[in-house]
Amino acid sequence: MIGNETMVIERSVELRRAFDLSFSQVPAARASELDDLLDIRVGPDRYAIHLDQVTGVYADKRVTPLPGSFPELLGIAGFRGAIVPVYDLRTLLGYAGGESQRWLILTAGQARIALAFSQFDGHTRVARTAIAEESRGEIRRNHVREVVRTANFVRPIIHLPSILDAIAIRARQGNLQKER
Repeated sequence: MIGNETMVIERSVELRRAFDLSFSQVPAARASELDDLLDIRVGPDRYAIHLDQVTGVYADKRVTPLPGSFPELLGIAGFRGAIVPVYDLRTLLGYAGGESQRWLILTAGQARIALAFSQFDGHTRVARTAIAEESRGEIRRNHVREVVRTANFVRPIIHLPSILDAIAIRARQGNLQKER
């Protein structure tokens, strides 16, 4: 009988752990229905960026300027042993010069670049249904394909793949001009 009591106690401990764990984790079905966004400001405007497109957020990182003809290229910075080009997100989005760019994000994927911006507002987790394609009736912004709408705010979401494409095109154009 003592063996059965031990098995019952062990089983009850196991069930209690599973029960407690079920309240500490987001259910898998619900987690897949959520998107994580970084909330930032570029110039006077608020934007969001999909968190899964970013590998890091940095404040006050030293950027070494480079001479060159690309106004959007601020210079280079070191990240985890790698030298990465740093671009001005404000210029890439079509804003005129202005305030200092205190914050950097490091993009995910093969084309590692850093993007500088003025203010980091935080992190937001939203239901995937809160994100919609930018409608044709709204003013079309450079590098924006989606908008997040919540009860508290509406923010355009910066499309990082189109930013990376624009940088690659600009770099190819610069190389063509050097060859001439």
